[in-house]
Amino acid sequence: MSVIAELSVPVEDFPLGRALATTPDMQIELERIVPTDTGALPFFWVSGDDVDAFVAELEREEDVDTVCVLDRFEDGALIRAVWTATPGLVEGILQSEATLLEVMRYDDVWRFRLRSPDREGVAALQRYCADNDIDLRLDRINDLGEVETGQRYGLTDDQRRTIVRAFEEGYFDDPRGTTLEALGTEFDISSRAVSKRLRRGLRNLVDATLIRDDL
Repeated sequence: MSVIAELSVPVEDFPLGRALATTPDMQIELERIVPTDTGALPFFWVSGDDVDAFVAELEREEDVDTVCVLDRFEDGALIRAVWTATPGLVEGILQSEATLLEVMRYDDVWRFRLRSPDREGVAALQRYCADNDIDLRLDRINDLGEVETGQRYGLTDDQRRTIVRAFEEGYFDDPRGTTLEALGTEFDISSRAVSKRLRRGLRNLVDATLIRDDL
């Protein structure tokens, strides 16, 4: 049975975290990780005033092949990196065949939420990390039948609340009954943050209900 696992690693055990050591004012949200023939292709949002310094530091990482700034915004940028298939947390996740649902940095740790086909997949990831000196900690694991409705579909609480409120207030209607700016005011976040919650939440919802036959 598929499971939802929550795990955490120290910042220094993740390439993005090591790059942040020299640019501590930057904030990162990992968007998604795409497997490739030679490694992994992560997309992530970075916010702060030192985008160029962060990119330069990330390019020095030995397991990072190339870094490309896809788009710049007033408060940050969307970045794509190509990571080589060297031993590391991302490679372990790819080998475990788990689906990464969300990654966020909290102070000195990265916290991951992922969906695995079974508990053995999570155990395999733990063994991989132990073999490669990665300090991975399993914080929680639940069968899909044991988690709350939102989590069962790969949604965080914030994503579920935002999608539900957007639906209730007519954001998905034509014409729309509300705007991203209005929803942002209600949740006390920026309109771009609302857009990201909706996009990520709907992506996870489609993946869990329309794409995954085993769910």
